[in-house]
Amino acid sequence: MIVLVGFMGAGKTTVGHILAERLGIPFVDSDVYIERQLGRPIVDVFAVEGEPHFRELEHRAINELVRGSDAVLALGGGALGDPRTRAILRNTTVVYLRVDYDEALTRVRQDKFRPMLQRADLDRVYAGRLAAYGEVAAVQVDTNGRRPDAVALDVLKELTRLPATPAGTSNILVTPVGGTYYVHVGRHLLDLVGTLLPDSTDIEQAVLVESDRDTAAADRVAAGIAARGISVTRVPIPDTEAAKTFATTQEVVGHLADVALHGNDLVVAVGGEPVCDIAGFVAATFNRGTRLALVPTTLVAQADSAIGGKNAINMPQGRNLVGAIHQPEVVVADVTTAWGNVGHGFRAGLAEIAKHALISRSDLLDVLGELADDARSGDVEAVQQLVTRSVEIKADIVSRDERATGERIVLNYGHTFGHAIDLVAEQVEDQGESVALGMMAAAHLARRQGRIDDDVVDRHRRLLSSLGLPTTGRFDAELMQRAWLRDKKYRHGVRFVVLNGLGRAEAGVTASADMLADVLDDLATP
Repeated sequence: MIVLVGFMGAGKTTVGHILAERLGIPFVDSDVYIERQLGRPIVDVFAVEGEPHFRELEHRAINELVRGSDAVLALGGGALGDPRTRAILRNTTVVYLRVDYDEALTRVRQDKFRPMLQRADLDRVYAGRLAAYGEVAAVQVDTNGRRPDAVALDVLKELTRLPATPAGTSNILVTPVGGTYYVHVGRHLLDLVGTLLPDSTDIEQAVLVESDRDTAAADRVAAGIAARGISVTRVPIPDTEAAKTFATTQEVVGHLADVALHGNDLVVAVGGEPVCDIAGFVAATFNRGTRLALVPTTLVAQADSAIGGKNAINMPQGRNLVGAIHQPEVVVADVTTAWGNVGHGFRAGLAEIAKHALISRSDLLDVLGELADDARSGDVEAVQQLVTRSVEIKADIVSRDERATGERIVLNYGHTFGHAIDLVAEQVEDQGESVALGMMAAAHLARRQGRIDDDVVDRHRRLLSSLGLPTTGRFDAELMQRAWLRDKKYRHGVRFVVLNGLGRAEAGVTASADMLADVLDDLATP
């Protein structure tokens, strides 16, 4: 239960709606709740029965609300004047939104439904309430001259208090509707996973779904979790796309059922993108939802796939056709493991970082150009910088659009071409190559549609080449068309993400079969 308090005009209702959406819990305004119970506006209660009568009604309503289901609850400005109300709020998390008196009046002066505005001594009322707000508040945030979304983000940061991490670690807040969590990006974090897990006494046991090639990393994670008094069951699986099947999922679920894992317990993934996908899918469906923590050990998982809650398994007809969105409670990305997996997901990670650089307006494109050689050689500092910036970009997008109904779709840049290439081509060695070729194809499509010029296409080519990724390939147009029919984003035809310029992505773009054939010819030309 999160309770917002503060003087009228502090923004409790507006900020409360944002917080509730990001946390995935209901929002309740105590004044609205009372009005619905009474069937009349509060201003009438003040006028007919008087303020003392209303305060008694208010206390009873708050007492009922805070003892009910979890929610973000916004209280009226005078609710804390009752000492009984202050007492029951000590069993909640109280957030005090501070606002100066003059600014508060500016915000609410025209609101005729605020009976307190009729008081001649309102300035003294304001001053007298400040001590009560501060007395019960666990978190205090200033709202003067600030946008509600910025205030809400500050509140979320305070509510999701950080455990101690080594100097140099980036702690990136992700705030989708399905749950707020941090992505910790740094070095030598594997031994700290136990301390970075959710601080909950409800967790009795954890099941580690671990890569069979990352046993040493899983050993360290398991030891840290066990040190917290949590029993650990380990389930090694192949860390390959071929293993992302119903058969592997059933095997993992069987282990969870054998140990009677409960919803308040924890599924922990230690491995690359396939392991994180399988563990996420299992956590999303077992017991209709189980807590999840991700410890990605490959570059592609750390820079991209472990953030945002998407998980899926493959079918013979295509990749990632069955899945769910289930947010983790923490992501711990120890970048020292990425170079150890250089042959497994490293080039794919570079391709995803390049994608984030091309679709965003951040400085990542320039930074990536400067650090490309160091990143390819496995320089840990360079890798950490790139992973951090990449996660920041993706976290910002998925926080606003968790379920890919709008802005998040641009994260598929290059993927529609790339997934089809995966299905039809035998010469493509890994996912990094297919995504790189997919982005080049998308650039050729955008140029043919008059959205970008040759210079932007050449910028794609130079960037991907600097990362050791391919920029040309020959693929059969008829086979690609068949593959696109199975694409998850197919809607009355295949749809692509293209650029209208660097950092200006547009989703849902269609093209004729003839144009797509021309694009594939462009891709085949050195």
